Amino acid sequence: MKLSVKVSLYSLAIMAATIVAAPFVAHLQTSAAQTPASPESAALTNLRWRSIGPAKMGGGVTDIAGIPGNPDIYYVAGANGGIHKTINGGVTFRPIFENQEVYSIGALAIAPSDNEVLWVGTGEGDPRNSASFGNGVYRSIDGGDSWKHLGLPDTERIKRIRVHPTDPDTAYVCALGHAWGPNEERGVFQTTDGGKNWQKILYIDKDTACSDLDMDPQNPRILYAGMWTHRRKPWTFSTGGGQTALYQSKDGGATWKKLTTGLPRTEMDRIGVAVSRSNPNTVYMVTETKNEGVLFRSDDRGTSWRAVNFDPNINFRPFYYSDIRVDPTNPERVYSLSGSLMMSTDGGRTFTRIANNVHGDHQSFWIDPANPNRILSGSDGGFQVSFDGAKTFEIVNNIVLSQYYHITYDMRVPYHVYGGLQDNGNWVGPSATRFREGIRKDDWYTVSGGDGFFRSA
Repeated sequence: MKLSVKVSLYSLAIMAATIVAAPFVAHLQTSAAQTPASPESAALTNLRWRSIGPAKMGGGVTDIAGIPGNPDIYYVAGANGGIHKTINGGVTFRPIFENQEVYSIGALAIAPSDNEVLWVGTGEGDPRNSASFGNGVYRSIDGGDSWKHLGLPDTERIKRIRVHPTDPDTAYVCALGHAWGPNEERGVFQTTDGGKNWQKILYIDKDTACSDLDMDPQNPRILYAGMWTHRRKPWTFSTGGGQTALYQSKDGGATWKKLTTGLPRTEMDRIGVAVSRSNPNTVYMVTETKNEGVLFRSDDRGTSWRAVNFDPNINFRPFYYSDIRVDPTNPERVYSLSGSLMMSTDGGRTFTRIANNVHGDHQSFWIDPANPNRILSGSDGGFQVSFDGAKTFEIVNNIVLSQYYHITYDMRVPYHVYGGLQDNGNWVGPSATRFREGIRKDDWYTVSGGDGFFRSA
């Protein structure tokens, strides 16, 4: 990622007019304030930046959240795209995380008791070959109009935030920490005063992260946390084993118990956990094991477990996914977020692939508790909306979330920009058009699929 930023900076300095990916802007502004001026930054100082796209292919959506019973307002968070808010059901969006020190978002939570209170964890929570880092937790008390940084800067990557159902000042943060080395600011953190003070309430060791966190909707003192041993290296990575395990607290995080009854005796990979909203006795855990199961279920609030599914296809590439969701009105309807989006209607025993018309690599999913037919879904290719309980999905993709590894340009007038994107191929678009509306989505076109990277023109 650092290499790609430096290469893109060079290209942008030569272009001296446009910006393709907004995440680079935040990085460049922050770097310029911290380091002596370089020839590149000097060339950029007096330039006025403008976005030229593209938006049509989407980009990594790491979290997505709405307000129960209100189809007009929801939020979309990007791996490198900040946060965008709509107040008209997705017709238009407004970026609301501008001018912050980081642009990579891992978790977004709306306080159930006050929809104006937003909690945000920065840094991608799904570390793969490349994953952007953040600088801790932010909070807004006015629906995203303004933000306050609340600390935990060395967590680098946050996967999940859970907010107390009746107290918007009490929140729990599931932090992965450093992907490339050991550090101690990882695990589960709690605040009870709106982020003024934090307590690390679950910590295993400097190599073990929190991979997922859920809260009993009827008893918020009951928490479930997946802890995951993981290390990224330049040429490979290690995932699972070690201290990977599922933990439960019954006293709001003061004490924790490692859950073992009915769970695998051999090593597990990354853990995802979800509690049924309509029946909190039912809890699901997804992972990867050595022939001991993929999806596990408890019907006694975590006391005992049993394997209900052994098919690895429901959790393809577990180190990147391991994410399970439960319909808020039906504990038997379960969704697995993976390379494909999978759905079960029999409590996890069987799954079918759904949303075949949308981009794969699903990483975010929100079901409206007031209307479970309304679903917001996010993947590496943008975000989609369903109004019929996941039978069909409408692709929205009208905001810029694209993640560029590298860009270049040609010598035409106006010149065209070429770039390779994470999981969205290689795209070409103009720096200007003859139309008053400016550059449109249809002005961009793809030249190849898969993962894009270095381009030449």
